[in-house]
Amino acid sequence: MKAPFQITKLDYWVYGVSLALCFLLFKQSDLSHTNASSFAYLYGHFVDFYDYNKLHVGGNDYLPIFYWLFALWNIPLKLLGLIPEVTLETFTLSTPIQTIWSKLLIVIFFFGSVQLLGNISKQIDTDRTIVKEALSPKLLFATSPFAIFAVFIFSGYDIFSVFFSLLGLQAYFAKDFKKFALWFSVAISFKYFAALIFLPLVLIVEKRFLYLIGYGLLGVTATLLQFLLYWQSDVFLGEIFHRVAAKTTDGGVHLKLVICTFVYASMCGYLYFFRINIDERKQSWQKHSIFACLLAYALMFTCLQWHPQWLVLLLPFTCLAYLFVRTQKILLWLEISGYLGFIAFCINNWIGNVDITMVYAGVFGELVPKAHLLGSDLIGRHVLGISRTAFYVFLYSPILVLIWEKCFLARGTLGSSLKLPIAAFQIRFFIGVYFFTALTLACVWFANNSG
Repeated sequence: MKAPFQITKLDYWVYGVSLALCFLLFKQSDLSHTNASSFAYLYGHFVDFYDYNKLHVGGNDYLPIFYWLFALWNIPLKLLGLIPEVTLETFTLSTPIQTIWSKLLIVIFFFGSVQLLGNISKQIDTDRTIVKEALSPKLLFATSPFAIFAVFIFSGYDIFSVFFSLLGLQAYFAKDFKKFALWFSVAISFKYFAALIFLPLVLIVEKRFLYLIGYGLLGVTATLLQFLLYWQSDVFLGEIFHRVAAKTTDGGVHLKLVICTFVYASMCGYLYFFRINIDERKQSWQKHSIFACLLAYALMFTCLQWHPQWLVLLLPFTCLAYLFVRTQKILLWLEISGYLGFIAFCINNWIGNVDITMVYAGVFGELVPKAHLLGSDLIGRHVLGISRTAFYVFLYSPILVLIWEKCFLARGTLGSSLKLPIAAFQIRFFIGVYFFTALTLACVWFANNSG
């Protein structure tokens, strides 16, 4: 699937250099903690991993699969003597080579996810007129400002869950439902939120109660196996259940949680009773699947106190939704405004964390002059109202645009609606790379040139 404009060698160079800039300049401290935690495995702490790390890095609240993956990836550094044992005083002090190596793992999974999204888009049977002119989901995901922020700036490792979810979705559309369940089992063990999209996908294709139970058991297999390995550790149980409780309750039951739960349950009920022949009505099956996943994750972001790196979980389904929407240029502009709102919200909600502080954890952090200004000093809380609105509109944008098209867009306007300004696509990419970078540089410049 080609883009409705020519991508040149210069475009690829600009893309590569821009991502490299973000790769080297930024890192959020969560990656330092998770990566350093994995070192315990490299020093032989298999059975007492969680107990050992409670004393040395302050504790771990992910399942071991995260730390296994980082430990395997860090074996070359261990063999070269570049992986020391860590303490409470040193676990956040990653060396430049550790930062580059750990971020490289995340980037590999990101581009693996890009390729999987390309494979899935080829499986989808949709309106040929739209597909002929549409931006490909693969290209959209690779250049999404939210993806660039989550992977290259924030250095988030939720991309692992995205990768295995996409493997599951690829198997799902290939009608290999056992592999679908097993891949999602791995994705769920990386991020429990993947269960929110696993359930509606199952309900679309399976109505028999015993088989639903079977899918459920397959879906939690990887998680249960990891629990069995460490269930005797009170530290493990305390850390894991504390994290689950903190993320799901968010300080108690509130109206948004009740409404979103009701909408999600209603969607699942509808999908269970929704009868469709997946062979004869392939397009309808795939469309329902993609938009069900999109709605499930959008509801999650609406009712929970979300984390900045979580946005990458939703993005593949937003990108796939382009294949079913004619006015794609509207989605581009809504993503641009949503991203600007997202950044404004982040720098005001996680002051001193998701901010200029990430540049000091980057590869060149020691070379950057210290600044007393933060992003919230330049973009204050007075913009939070419009910022939240823009962000939440983006979350539901494919659904809203699809409804708008069905209600108000006449068939005769199809040709004009597909005309995509190249400028919108380019602005979307450059905003993703350089808006946060410019904000960071402005904090440094103003702080060092004031007075």
